[in-house]
Amino acid sequence: MHVSRRLIVSVAIGLLLLVGISAGGATLYFSRETPAVFTDADEAVLRQAMETVIRQRREGELKAKLSNAYESKLADLKGEMDRLAERQQMDKSTVEQAVGRVLDRQEQLAKRQDLLARITDAAKRAGFDVKVPVATPRPKKKGNGPSASATPVARPQIQLASVAGGHLKPADVARIAKIETDVDAMEKAQEATVAGLTRSVATRADRIAAVLKRVGRKAPGAGNDDDAVGGPFVPLPDDPSPARFALGVKTLSAELDRLAATRRIALSLPWDAPLGNAPISSGFGARTDPFLGRPAMHTGVDFRAPTGYSAPAALGGTVISAGWDGGYGNMVDIDHGNGIVTRYGHLSAIKVKVGQKVAEGQEIGKVGSTGRSTGSHLHYEIRINGKPIDPMTYIVPGRDMARLL
Repeated sequence: MHVSRRLIVSVAIGLLLLVGISAGGATLYFSRETPAVFTDADEAVLRQAMETVIRQRREGELKAKLSNAYESKLADLKGEMDRLAERQQMDKSTVEQAVGRVLDRQEQLAKRQDLLARITDAAKRAGFDVKVPVATPRPKKKGNGPSASATPVARPQIQLASVAGGHLKPADVARIAKIETDVDAMEKAQEATVAGLTRSVATRADRIAAVLKRVGRKAPGAGNDDDAVGGPFVPLPDDPSPARFALGVKTLSAELDRLAATRRIALSLPWDAPLGNAPISSGFGARTDPFLGRPAMHTGVDFRAPTGYSAPAALGGTVISAGWDGGYGNMVDIDHGNGIVTRYGHLSAIKVKVGQKVAEGQEIGKVGSTGRSTGSHLHYEIRINGKPIDPMTYIVPGRDMARLL
């Protein structure tokens, strides 16, 4: 069937009017017949509930903020505690290292002291009275913590209990600093002792060598070719160090060796007059012969003394002649080594025999006037490789040598 467009439009408009009328009627009916759903009380309750929700929400947000702040503060405090603990551990480690270093230095100091004591003993045997710095006691560990000492006092050990327990105190640092200061002072005192002793020994050796030079004898370090040395001057640091101390000890040892060698040479020479301060009646050299009245050579020195007076050996050695020898009368010759022989003539009696070892000052006979002599006296000669020399060559400087030996 055929429906026109106009019919369709009319039907649609009618339906829309019907729906509108139905909706309006329903609304009017319910508005008159149905009571209101929300009263004032309901609105108050709803409002209160909404305020509660809002308050709880705010409280939650505040708690969240406080919680975050608290946790942040805790994190900051924990970080600070960690930093303090780390710093304390570092301080503890630093102090323990310092204590260990002091203990090591004390141990080294004790070894140096032992070496210094041996050297000074040798120096004392050579005639030097040396005051050695007071030794520090060897360090010991006591309890659980490290300890150290630097001076020999009634309580030499310093116990660092606070370090051992992990609690560093300023007093501990001060103690360690005091110990290190004392150790430094001891090291410097040791070096000063070595340096002073070296100068004294070298001076003594030089003086002995100078006297030996006056009598034509050489000594180590007294102008020998072996002393020709050189090179640029490179100073050592002023602070005490093992290398510096070792060099000082080496130098001192070398000077002690030189002194010992120089003294051995000096001690092998006849510096003393056999009769000490006895007057000299005739010296060495040309003189008028007492028997012939003519110029003659006198090969020794005559010491005036009464007959029977003890005649001692001027120096220790071996008797190589003991008996009558022409113009010398009763004569004794003593060999001292190195070509040196002393001769004693005109003796009234001989108290030794050939091959006998005699000591310095030991009696070898009695003063007399035997042989070619005009009166009681002791004829004394010094012979070097068989040739007589003036005994005063040794006797005069021997007075200086006696003070050096």
